[in-house]
Amino acid sequence: KLNPPLVTLLSSESEVQYVALRNIRLIVQKRPGILAADVKMFFCKYNDPVYVKLEKVDIMVMLVTEKNYEQVLLELKEYASGVDVDFIRKSVRSMGRVAVKLERACERAISVLLELIETKVTYVVQEAAVVVKDIFRKYPSRYEQVLSALCDSLEELDEPEAKASMIWILGEYAERINNVDELLDSFLASFHDEPAIVQLQLLTGIVKLFLKKPQQTQDMVSKVLKYATEESNNHDLRDRGYIYWRLLSTDPEKTKQVVLGDKPGIRDDSQVIEKSTLDRLIGDLSMMSSVYHKTAEDFVTRLATAAPTTNETHPGAEDEDFDEEDRQARRREVAEELERGPGEVRSGGGGGGG
Repeated sequence: KLNPPLVTLLSSESEVQYVALRNIRLIVQKRPGILAADVKMFFCKYNDPVYVKLEKVDIMVMLVTEKNYEQVLLELKEYASGVDVDFIRKSVRSMGRVAVKLERACERAISVLLELIETKVTYVVQEAAVVVKDIFRKYPSRYEQVLSALCDSLEELDEPEAKASMIWILGEYAERINNVDELLDSFLASFHDEPAIVQLQLLTGIVKLFLKKPQQTQDMVSKVLKYATEESNNHDLRDRGYIYWRLLSTDPEKTKQVVLGDKPGIRDDSQVIEKSTLDRLIGDLSMMSSVYHKTAEDFVTRLATAAPTTNETHPGAEDEDFDEEDRQARRREVAEELERGPGEVRSGGGGGGG
C-alpha cells in the first residue's frame, strides 16, 4: 500500500519531490525491497533540478539488484554524457557503487567506464580513475583491461583524488604495466607542488614499485624517501617515509609483507545511516528530521533561560502572552467556522458564531 502514494509524489513540484525523495531514502534503507520493482520511477527527467537528480541517483543505486542493474547502468551512462558537471561526476561515481555492491554487475560497469574514459573528457576520466580504484580494491587482479586506457589518459588527471587513485593503481599493478617507472617518475617531478594526499600515495606507490622491480628503481625510491623525510614539513608524510626507510634498510622481505600484503575488502557504506539513528528518523517521517537525515537534537537549538532572580518581569513576557492568546483565539475562530460549514454567514465579530 505504501508504493503508489510514494510514487505519486514524484509527479509533484520539485520542492515536494525533494522532500519525498529524502523520506524515500530512509524507507528504502529500512525496507530495501519495498520499491525495487519501481526503480524506473526514479530515472531522471531532463527538466528535473539538479538537487532532485542527485537524490534520484542515490535511490537508484540503493534499489539496484541483479535483475535491474543493466537498466540502471545504461541510465547512468546516459547521464554521464550530459552538461551538468556535478551531475556527471555523481553518475560516474554511482557506476562504481553499483559495481562494488553487485559483483555480477561489475563486468558491465567496467565496459561502460571504458567507453567513458575513451571520450577523454577531463572530469569524466578523473571520476572514472577513482571508481576503477575502488573496483580494483573490491575485486583485485580482475578487470585489468582498463589499465591501458587509464595509462593513456594520464594527462587528463589534474585533481588530487584522481591523481592519488591513479598512483595507487600504478603501484598496485606495477608488474603488469611496462612503463610504470616512467609514469610514476612523471608525478615525482612535481612532488613538492602536490597536495598531501598525492604525496602520501606517491611515496607508497614508489615503494611498492621498488619491492617489485628493485633493480630499475633504486634511484627513484631513494629520491622519494629523501623528499618525504628531509624536504617535507608534513608530519604524516615524514613519519611514513621514516617507517619505509627503516623497514627497507632492515628487512626487505618483511617490508613486502607490510606494504604488499592483502588488503581488507571494501563495501559501499557511503549512503548508510546508523541503525539507531535510522530507527529514530523513521519515527519522524514527514518532519524536518527526515529531510535533514539528522535527529532533532542535531539541528534544533534551544536557549536555556534561567528563572528570574528578581520580581522584574521579562521584557518580552507580555508580548509572548499576547501572542499566545491571539493564536488561541484564532484557533477558536477556525474551529467555529469549520463547525458552521460553508453555507452559513458569519454575523458577529471576534469569536462569535452566526
